[in-house]
Amino acid sequence: MSIDNDFGFSIDMTVRNEWRNVDLLRTSVQNCFTAVFADVDGCHAIAMVTGELLENALKYGDWVSGDRAMFRLRVQGRASQIVEVSVQNPLKEGEAHATTLLKAVEWINSFPKPEAAYRARMLQIAQNDEDTSPSRLGLVRIAFEGNCRLAATVKDGTVTVSAALDLTPAAGA
Repeated sequence: MSIDNDFGFSIDMTVRNEWRNVDLLRTSVQNCFTAVFADVDGCHAIAMVTGELLENALKYGDWVSGDRAMFRLRVQGRASQIVEVSVQNPLKEGEAHATTLLKAVEWINSFPKPEAAYRARMLQIAQNDEDTSPSRLGLVRIAFEGNCRLAATVKDGTVTVSAALDLTPAAGA
């Protein structure tokens, strides 16, 4: 029997906007991937990115309206390649967060590597730079610790934040 080392995988679910679900999903994602893949560090990175994106969705989502009390989690990819984690949540009408989020992601992606963006943001914080840079430490930390590329879109009253994690063996080299 031959084992396909390049199989696809997908998690796609709608979840209630409760804080306890962040840890439940982070742990579930960690356990699912650890059961399948030998790269424990990569599994931890996927789980960390998942949890952090879920936390952002809960912090900045529109949870006032009962029919919008859910967010969507997607984790998909192929073994030993790129894994994409995305979280979609309803957006508060007139919320400035969407613009700030889009600018933050653009700023992070302007650096050649997430580590450079993380260092720059840490330097800004250390210098107590009052510049209103669109970068937030949380997003920079996700990009750096997850070794991933972030993307964000706003459409039809929802915001989607995605992280593409490169799990190829050369990525850590």
